[in-house]
Amino acid sequence: MFASATTSYAADEALTEEQVEGVEMAIKAMGCTVEDTNIEMENGGYEADDVVCEDDKQFDVYLDKDFKVTKKVAE
Repeated sequence: MFASATTSYAADEALTEEQVEGVEMAIKAMGCTVEDTNIEMENGGYEADDVVCEDDKQFDVYLDKDFKVTKKVAE
């Protein structure tokens, strides 16, 4: 039990296909795109780097564990 709890907080933990798809769907709903290689775990949620939106502007987008966008930062 402790091993699974420890690994759930590992910074380099591989995301499941479901997690990647959840982030991608949330980004797409914003009218943006992101490469799956730019998605990682961040503070119990997710961070999507280099998200490309309208006018080719790039953002870092942060999502909670339920794939709701919590912050969008222009690069």
